Amino acid sequence: MKNRRLVIVGFLLLFFAISNAQEGDKLGSWYIYNGFFKFSPKTELFFETQWRTYEPIQNSQTLFFRPFFSYNFNPNFQLSISQEYHKNWSFGLDPEDKVGTEEYRTTIQPMLFHGIGRVSLQHRFRYEWRFLDEKGKQRTRYRIQLGIPISKPVMEKGVFFTTLGNEFMVDVQPEVQLSQMRTYAMLGYQLSKTTNLQFGYMYISRPRADDLHRLQFLLTQKFAFFQND
Repeated sequence: MKNRRLVIVGFLLLFFAISNAQEGDKLGSWYIYNGFFKFSPKTELFFETQWRTYEPIQNSQTLFFRPFFSYNFNPNFQLSISQEYHKNWSFGLDPEDKVGTEEYRTTIQPMLFHGIGRVSLQHRFRYEWRFLDEKGKQRTRYRIQLGIPISKPVMEKGVFFTTLGNEFMVDVQPEVQLSQMRTYAMLGYQLSKTTNLQFGYMYISRPRADDLHRLQFLLTQKFAFFQND
């Protein structure tokens, strides 16, 4: 019965996303892989790649690769640095005129972790130096994310869970202004100790452009290459 309810919730998320996208080109999708590779209790490599589309499964918007090298000062605080590559596609005045651009990005990322009961919370801060076709920009970001196991009190194989989050993005250079705000909800299933799948919906509010609606499909893997004493 619980599993059936979770499936119903998933379909409701999909219906909500489609019904809120008033125009077809506002409903797109993100396909995400997150890999966590821990080499010691202190050091970790996080690798993320995303393919974003203007429409579900077609019409590419962004493809990027983002490796983070992380150091865990303690279980509740991590500091990371990343050198990223982004390929973006946008449209000119002619809808058929699709232009590709490249972006290189350096990011500093502190993260705080803590829990309240069965809820795990993340506070993620980012400062980005963005290099787009010889134009430099800087941006700061803050995201709060909650992870909540549903079918059992703790995360383990076979558990359904939900992820809720909100992120603010503020341009710092060339001028200070709110860039966008992202709000999302996802339903996940823990396939094994190392792997989970998630599906959900994201609403993107943009003060100087049309708001966007995005379906999200996420595969996450976590590996440790050491043994605890």
